Amino acid sequence: MHFFEAAWALILLPPAGVAFSYLAETRRGQALTLIGAAWLSLLAALAVLAATVLRYPTIHQATLTFWTFSVTQSPFNAATTTLLAPNFQVGIGYASTPVAAALATTAALVVALGQTHLMIQLRSDARLAALMRLVSLLSFSAVALIMAPGLFQVVLGFELCGLFAALLIGSALGTGAGRAARRTYLVWRLGGLSLLLAAAFIYVKFSGPIEVAATAAAKHGASVVPDGLNLAALTAIWTAAAHGQVHGVGGRTLTLAAALVLLAAITAAGQIPWHSLWRGLGDSPGATAAPLLGVLGVTVATSLLAQTYTLLQLAAGVLPALVVLAAISSLVLAVLALRESSLRRFAAFAAGSMAGAVLVGFGLGTPSGAVALAVAAMLGGSALGAVSVHLSRDLRVDTIHKLGPAWRQARPTLVVLLLALAACGGLVGAGTFFGRAAVLGAAFGGVGAGLRGASFWLRVIGGGGELLASGILAAACARVALAALRGADPSDPREARATRRHLGQPRGRGQLQVLRAWAVLAVLSGLLSLPAVHFGLGSFLASRKGGTALPLEAWALVLTLLAPALGAVTMWLVRPQGPSAAPERAGWDALMDGTQLVEGGETVVLGWPARMVDSFTTMIWDPVSDAAGASFQSLLELMEGEPNWWPGWSGRAGVATLAVLALAVAVVAWVGAAHPVGLP
Repeated sequence: MHFFEAAWALILLPPAGVAFSYLAETRRGQALTLIGAAWLSLLAALAVLAATVLRYPTIHQATLTFWTFSVTQSPFNAATTTLLAPNFQVGIGYASTPVAAALATTAALVVALGQTHLMIQLRSDARLAALMRLVSLLSFSAVALIMAPGLFQVVLGFELCGLFAALLIGSALGTGAGRAARRTYLVWRLGGLSLLLAAAFIYVKFSGPIEVAATAAAKHGASVVPDGLNLAALTAIWTAAAHGQVHGVGGRTLTLAAALVLLAAITAAGQIPWHSLWRGLGDSPGATAAPLLGVLGVTVATSLLAQTYTLLQLAAGVLPALVVLAAISSLVLAVLALRESSLRRFAAFAAGSMAGAVLVGFGLGTPSGAVALAVAAMLGGSALGAVSVHLSRDLRVDTIHKLGPAWRQARPTLVVLLLALAACGGLVGAGTFFGRAAVLGAAFGGVGAGLRGASFWLRVIGGGGELLASGILAAACARVALAALRGADPSDPREARATRRHLGQPRGRGQLQVLRAWAVLAVLSGLLSLPAVHFGLGSFLASRKGGTALPLEAWALVLTLLAPALGAVTMWLVRPQGPSAAPERAGWDALMDGTQLVEGGETVVLGWPARMVDSFTTMIWDPVSDAAGASFQSLLELMEGEPNWWPGWSGRAGVATLAVLALAVAVVAWVGAAHPVGLP
């Protein structure tokens, strides 16, 4: 087992959490995760494509995890995995049986409906614009904690939960958000430190017995515990230690380890309501954010305690105290949440959405699959966020009861956005982060064992569609990010013009038809790529070297060492610009306050990418989309018998655009035909 994850969490995440508490007060901070998640998905797809073409090892079944550690089946998801996906492969777990496919599709639709209602309700308050994006990040961290294959990955997931919970509280409070978020995160750090001490203590005391048990099992040709120092492997050791069968481990060791884990669970389940549920419950947005934070905090604590239940049961006096504490917290949470009818409705939709997401996550069957689903849900939530932005700002929709008239009024725009969501999220398990990367690589490189005649066209359509879906998602998220960055009175007229174009009503029937056709093509390509993946993914996963496309652990180590230095250099070089810039504060006060560091981070992470997106939009995307729309409209007029179908320059630009698209299809076909990975 490695201490690398624990060191990374201890050194890098606490300063990042404090910095993010400042970002919670700015509009640019609200758009940070949106831009990064969207473009990270697109770059990951391109990286997998490039690695496949260059014959690099891409994805291997044994290393498909959040980091580069082996996947370990835990009792938490083993039973549901066997039930839903007995022949699981990445991205197609739900295609095994018709019943599982129908169940997964229904669960995905329930999640989409529930999240749509949640965002429509939350968008009625201007301060809750980024709440759902942050909730998605918090859910991602919670799933990473629940499905963590190793002990120190649990610590990492807990740290991420605390970081995003602090940012969530800061975004919901408005006045004094940074102070509340920092106070929240410092209290959460107490639980994180307790969990880290528990992990280190368990590692020191129990790693020896784990190795002895594994060695003894290997001599008899069996394995009684999973690989690695994880909570599932420790269950048998804890039971043996309670009976005095483990040298150097007794009742005091078990009690201390259980107390440290219990303290971390208490800070997760009790500390979040302390800062949100108990303060200002009757005021908006506290009345909406508090129950949600309470439910997520209790979920994190419950998942942590469920994995250490054997330890808590064997430690004297810990389990009875836990039962009393959980009963009191649950009763208070239920009574406070049922005071308002809007909260009851909100809780019902939240419960349905989370239940559907958990059901889909169980079907994926592995920790990496659950984390991949959380990433896909976060990205899909961004596309739904674009729908809610349009509804709440332009159509004044603040409740779900007004959704029907708004749908009839803005049906074309909403259809395109929902189709983009379906293409990017996937309804049958093929749209997850790792799943879509595997689909893309298998489409270009895998040779279908059962579809040799039609494998070429399936690879071209499937791989091209998945790449197109990533592009649609990145473009949609960039538009929402521009809306978050524009401010009340934007000083840059180009940015204001781009914002009005992107988030206003559609500019013409032609462009809307082209966007709709692209979205439909992406959805169909995802469905058509399933047979190719089903027959060709096995050879794709069985790479010769068994590695990954990028050395994630080495890069993470390099970034861990260089991040403080880069942050210091950025803070030193970045200066406020313009006559209205505030005077710079020198000395340790500016360094310890964190404001200067946050300003530098905004400029590096958000300023330059936002300007690039704006320039790309105004110079390339808008002219190309206008020309494509005009050419499509011209073709429609030609089919209807109109004599004047050549509208001058727009028509010529449209023909050029179609030629470029044809060239892109030819390049995709060449890649799929000339660079197959083949069998190992």
